[in-house]
Order: sequence, then structure tokens, then C-alpha cells
Amino acid sequence: MKIGLVRHFKVNHPFPEKTLLSKSDLVKWFAEYDNKVEIQSKVVDLSGVNWHCCYSSPLIRAVKTAKHIYNGNITEIPELKELDIVHRLSDKLKLPFLMWGFIIRMISFTANNDTDRFKNGIIAFVDNVIAKNEKDFLIVSHWFVMRVIRQELIKRGFVGDNFKSNDYGRLYVFEGKTK
Repeated sequence: MKIGLVRHFKVNHPFPEKTLLSKSDLVKWFAEYDNKVEIQSKVVDLSGVNWHCCYSSPLIRAVKTAKHIYNGNITEIPELKELDIVHRLSDKLKLPFLMWGFIIRMISFTANNDTDRFKNGIIAFVDNVIAKNEKDFLIVSHWFVMRVIRQELIKRGFVGDNFKSNDYGRLYVFEGKTK
């Protein structure tokens, strides 16, 4: 069985122009980003594999990427959405956008109720799709989600490449034992 992981295409949405942003500014920017339909499509090498199905995050950028690279039915899976932890940020701070991004990434790597629930949802999805699929399938999602999926696949004996956080629209193939 082969499982292909693809990060969504890059979204055409610039960083905020303001130097310092409040939490509400950040929430507004992410809402715009999440609803942006303009992505930088490109040709994706699917490694000559006959992918039998495709699962996607329900966020617009992932669904559009999945439709661009896969011709069959696409199943949107809520567990493949990005981790939403902006609510954990302080209302009292005003910081540069990249500093907010750093803080969000640090919180994402810290165990808390949100990350535990998020990871458990992904683990349940991975277990479910491996149990019910005997054929090769694609997953189109987001970098942090892919990172968790990769860890879970490796725990289950799959072999595949590591990936960089900035590789949009690139296929990473993980191969495991067939049933």
C-alpha cells in the first residue's frame, strides 16, 4: 500500500502590512487566508502511481489543490484541517506577524488539550483509512497535519521521505506492507 501526502498549493495572500498586530488582527488575517480562493497551481508529479482515492482537508486551499491533481472523487475529512489554536493567544499583546507565527508554532508543538485532541483525531483517521484501504490513496492537507501523519505512518512500519515546511504541492510517498 502506498500513501501519498501533498501539502496544498501556496495561497496568494500577503502578510499583513501593519507592523504590530493584535490577536483580533491576527484572527482577521487567518479568516481571510482560510477563505482565499487564489492559489498558485502547478503540475504535481504523482510518481506514476494509480491513486485509487483522495482525502482532503475541507479548507478551500486543500480542496482546490486536490481537484487540480486528482481526477476522481475527493473525500473531505474534518480531521485533516489545520490545528486552530489562535484562541490560546493573549488578547493583551501586539506583536509582529512573524513573531505571532513563531508563538503559534511553539504552542502547536506543546502538549495541551487542543493539540492532543487534534493529534488523536488524525491518529484515528490514519488507523481507519489504513484498515479499510488495500489500494494506494492520496491525502491533501497542511504541513503540520502531514507531519503528524508521517510520524504515525512510520510508527506503523511505513517508509517514506522527510519533508520541508515550505514545499507546496509536492508529493511524498509512504509505502507500507500490503494486507
